[in-house]
Amino acid sequence: MTDKIKKTFRTLLEPHKIHKKLGDLLEFLEDIIVLILLLLLFLLSIYALFDIYVSLTHVKIKVYDIIPKFIYLFILIELFRLTIVYLKERRIDTSLIVKTTLIAVLREIIIKAPHFQPWDYVGIGFLTLILALMYYVPKYIFVSEAEFELKKKPFKLKTKRVVISKKRGKNKISL
Repeated sequence: MTDKIKKTFRTLLEPHKIHKKLGDLLEFLEDIIVLILLLLLFLLSIYALFDIYVSLTHVKIKVYDIIPKFIYLFILIELFRLTIVYLKERRIDTSLIVKTTLIAVLREIIIKAPHFQPWDYVGIGFLTLILALMYYVPKYIFVSEAEFELKKKPFKLKTKRVVISKKRGKNKISL
């Protein structure tokens, strides 16, 4: 009986089996956390829609007060999309994160722009430039973010049109 227990204990403690089981358990826990996050994002989105509805039905509402609420809803939608991409592909889409961050920065600019000092505009401009570069450089210059190789422009052959015409028995070739 003890030999059988030792044998099962030995087979359970083999390193590759322990790592696989631990990895599977951690992935399961990670999926639960992401699903809870998705549920919370969904509830926040419903609450934001309800808040917009209440604001629109209010008699004295300024357009300036409702625009940040719409942008907040767009941020929640982008975060929802980011978590869905993560669940499907098991990777974080950095371009989607940068887009969401740009939307969040623009929302803060819309809300707080009247209270900014001149140096705040410089900082926001620099931040927006960096975020735009983070979005466009990997997407349009490099093939993939992992390889960081410059895209090769396709070589175009300059071809000329060859026209062959017959006039009065003579063959004429023009380029």
